[in-house]
Amino acid sequence: MKAWNWDYDLPDDWQPKTDDQWAWYLVRKLNYNDLAGLNREILTRYYRLLDRELDPGKRILVEYYLTGKTP
Repeated sequence: MKAWNWDYDLPDDWQPKTDDQWAWYLVRKLNYNDLAGLNREILTRYYRLLDRELDPGKRILVEYYLTGKTP
């Protein structure tokens, strides 16, 4: 089930394929608190790409989740 506040109509079976798609997808999910389906492996792999658009507060939370440290 997709979150109600997404402004894009994606098919239910859509999955990101490129690094840019993953970055867009993760930023959207994190910024809108749609954390379903996210795991440490995915966030660790693509974290370096998220700084572009990620809310600063969310960036701190993700960094703490991944490293246990605050910036």
